[in-house]
Amino acid sequence: MDFKHPDDTDSVIQRLVERKAEGRTESTSRLAAIDKDMTPEWKASMQARIAKLNHEASSPRSKLPRLYAMMEEVAAVRAPHLACAAGCTACCRTIPVEISDLEARHIAHATGRVMATLPPGRHTIPGHSPRHVNTPCPFLVDNLCSIYEHRPYNCRSLAVVDRDALTCSEENTALARAKDPRAVPVPMTKMQALDPSYAALTDRSSTVWAD
Repeated sequence: MDFKHPDDTDSVIQRLVERKAEGRTESTSRLAAIDKDMTPEWKASMQARIAKLNHEASSPRSKLPRLYAMMEEVAAVRAPHLACAAGCTACCRTIPVEISDLEARHIAHATGRVMATLPPGRHTIPGHSPRHVNTPCPFLVDNLCSIYEHRPYNCRSLAVVDRDALTCSEENTALARAKDPRAVPVPMTKMQALDPSYAALTDRSSTVWAD
């Protein structure tokens, strides 16, 4: 769900001011907890599986679901330390998500939707364009992702490392867009260790990138 506070906007902004004064201690401690939960044995096993997938002589289309499966294992470890939960839709409404045609075909196959036909290259608008404000993802239905099992790499990778969704609130988003000094940076994390694998699957001159 979108962040909703029972008090008025001024109260939410006051909470944001207080959160900013705390610094990044909350997110730093949560990131440390995630790293601790990913034991050396767990990391070694995951790295071995990533290397095996990278060197396997199979098609990108067959590798993509297996990459997603490994991402879900990472997600399960970090989940207890995140603000993200079922029903949170701030990212789904405000952030343009760039996907490759490989993923578009994967989603089309899973949903029956027809993917757009675009020439090779990037068609994503850089940054957070005003046209994306309050423009929900077309797969967002009743505040839930209707393609959650098949959602793209970037949707799986990004997560908010915080105690709650305060920094994802509409108030904080508005402050950030207005370059208001009271805006609080959203403490996000990515699955960087899997970025090279994803890049290898999509690194083709014919790849189409679009939102």
